[in-house]
Amino acid sequence: MSSTKMLEGVGQSPEFEGAAPEGEAHTLRRRLEVSHVVCLAMADASPAMAVLLLTAGVFQVGGTFGVGAMLILSVVVVLIAMCLGELASTYPSTGGSYSMVRSALPEPLAWITLFNFVTQGIVIPASLLLGIPIFLKNMLPWITVPNEVIAFVLLAISGAIAITKVEIGAKVNIAILFVQLIVVGLIVLAAIVAPVQNPVEIVFHPVVLENGQLVPLTLGIALATLAPAFNVLNGYDAVCGFVEELKGGAHDVGKAVIYAAILASILITIPLFAGVIAAPDLVAFLQSDAPIVSAVESALGPWASTIVNIGVIAALFNAALTLQMYFARGVFASARDGLWPPVIGNRLAELNRFRSPGWGVAALLVPSAFLIMMSSLDWLIMFAGTMIATVYFFVGIAAFWSRISQKRVPRPFKMPFWPLPPIIVVGFTGYALVTQTTDFLIGELVLAGIAVGLWALSKLWRKAA
Repeated sequence: MSSTKMLEGVGQSPEFEGAAPEGEAHTLRRRLEVSHVVCLAMADASPAMAVLLLTAGVFQVGGTFGVGAMLILSVVVVLIAMCLGELASTYPSTGGSYSMVRSALPEPLAWITLFNFVTQGIVIPASLLLGIPIFLKNMLPWITVPNEVIAFVLLAISGAIAITKVEIGAKVNIAILFVQLIVVGLIVLAAIVAPVQNPVEIVFHPVVLENGQLVPLTLGIALATLAPAFNVLNGYDAVCGFVEELKGGAHDVGKAVIYAAILASILITIPLFAGVIAAPDLVAFLQSDAPIVSAVESALGPWASTIVNIGVIAALFNAALTLQMYFARGVFASARDGLWPPVIGNRLAELNRFRSPGWGVAALLVPSAFLIMMSSLDWLIMFAGTMIATVYFFVGIAAFWSRISQKRVPRPFKMPFWPLPPIIVVGFTGYALVTQTTDFLIGELVLAGIAVGLWALSKLWRKAA
């Protein structure tokens, strides 16, 4: 399908044969300020969760180069944000990354992006909510309710908030975000009060743990650390999922996503660096399942444990809620675009009485509830980094190709330093993908194969529509 056919309307989905009808029932309302969507993106980035939990996998792979990886990634995510900002202003659809790719590249690539995009909205909230009972029981050991039951209840609560007015979800997220900021501030305080490690050594002479011994970092290990790091410094792109509800619309989304990327980089990288500085023993630090938590407790004493537990619980719920709101809008946009069989798509393309995609939220909650019963989602969580890198890979290609092939299309926001941002993004994410371990590469190929297969099948129900 020609790319020019995909450019009809601002804030609407491209027209496809069999697409769900546009109209009041399928139109989101502009009720959010730039500050709201940036805070929603920060809730998705979830600094406390990223620093206290997600960094463990990065440190296990890359040792203290986890800090270096995040410093590098901080630059890359600003470049990604530039690509996202231009694409979101050019094709302002609530489908986020999926809609951007679909508006600029062939449809099979859009399906691959969609599956990598939405799968995160199923897997990650389930794993986050399963983590809450662990920290809750650390604070309140008398609780004996099974973790899965607690996670199910929290899934229902977060889902109930996600289907209400978007302003309610935004306000809840903003309130919880303040709790997270206190926690990451506590991590920085630990480095100031009790610094142990030399920051220069951490950055310029990173080490990894090998057979219980600290050894110098190798180039191969450094490269393998980059993709898992994507799962830590992520979420700023959630701004793009609320573009149709942003009062400034296409004009403001570009600067909003860049603000979010810069804030996420600062609020995640600095506390992570501080946590390593406060680590009393690097061997014990790198062996820990929650290295930053152990460093804070060692520096500030047992009283810090309670604050950390509260912060982690708030961060986990905060992120799960925002992810449900964000990815449900991607499901809604794909249904509005007519990608699914009418019997399913017509429901998913509806908005409820709160003008929110209630069926889109339900489409995520049901498989998430199933995954909660699995109890352990470690591999899927690590795989999330691969899915994120895949999405940004296609975003970079879309940002480059869109500027070349659709020169007459209005661009309310143009990325600076063109064409460096998309070239660097494609190169960086592409290399991060090819250096992944075999199991993650196979997982991505399977996901891409399913997506392309469904794209081919979709031609059948589009013809019948």
